[in-house]
Amino acid sequence: MNILKIKRTLIISAISSLILSIIMLFVLNAKSSLEIMYYPFNIIGDNLRKLSLSSSVGNLVAILIYIMISAIPGSICFYKYKKGKNTNVDSILIGLSVYLLYAIYQFINPMELYSLLPEEFYGISEFITMGKLSISMMFYIIIISYFVLLSLTSLSCEEENNKKKSLKSLQIILTLFLVSDIIMIFYFGTFNVLSEMNKPQFVFYIIKYTLTVAPLIMSMTVIFTGIKLINDFRENQYGENVIENIRKIYEYGKTTVYLSVISSLLINGLQLILTSSISEINMFLSIPFVPLIVAFVGIILCKYFQENKDLYEDNNTII
Repeated sequence: MNILKIKRTLIISAISSLILSIIMLFVLNAKSSLEIMYYPFNIIGDNLRKLSLSSSVGNLVAILIYIMISAIPGSICFYKYKKGKNTNVDSILIGLSVYLLYAIYQFINPMELYSLLPEEFYGISEFITMGKLSISMMFYIIIISYFVLLSLTSLSCEEENNKKKSLKSLQIILTLFLVSDIIMIFYFGTFNVLSEMNKPQFVFYIIKYTLTVAPLIMSMTVIFTGIKLINDFRENQYGENVIENIRKIYEYGKTTVYLSVISSLLINGLQLILTSSISEINMFLSIPFVPLIVAFVGIILCKYFQENKDLYEDNNTII
């Protein structure tokens, strides 16, 4: 996977996330950053309901659109089957189509959400929001699960072609992790900070955001270096760049852990100092175990590849 393409993808993701956070907060007046999760379903549900209530013909058209939208994942599965490119994981797409029938119906008739709870909850508007969020989150979880499992199916080391395909799939998975981190920073982080801008302790929320984002950026640096490592490994597994990138991953992973712990302590200290003036206090200690594990693995891999490189060079000097 081309590093330049990955950088372009990350830049587009960052700009899109930033614009979305501003639109959701200042244009659509969203109360929570999570509302974006069910906003597309809201649009589909509202318009199908209006079309259905407009006339008998409108009702028929609404039903057809409802079925067609729900059938999209299943259609992709059928198309892949006809092309001979389907895998066992693609059966998830059929399940996703069935789930869409249920999910869109709930957004067309949101009052049906009350049937999931005891009668004493009837009339509580907050439950509608939570119900919509839960249904939409399940949709995204299914999609993410599908792409992760689809990527894992190609992680095979039996043949040389499969090795290259496996490494490319691994790069795609790591790129998806980077995109998710960017969304966390530029959409959810920006939304949460801007939503507090009218409060007296706005400066505290900016500092908190900065301290929270710093370890996340270092974690992204670890992942991006991993992507570069895969590229170098594909070109020459005994090259100096491979060992250098492994060393960088180790150093960056260690730095990420330090930053996370220090940031947690600073945020907790600021909350204690400003107890009387901030509305919500959350004490926590953030220890990112993934970068910690990566740091330890980096040490082992660095020694392993260095020994292999030395052995390879020794073999090349023998006449």
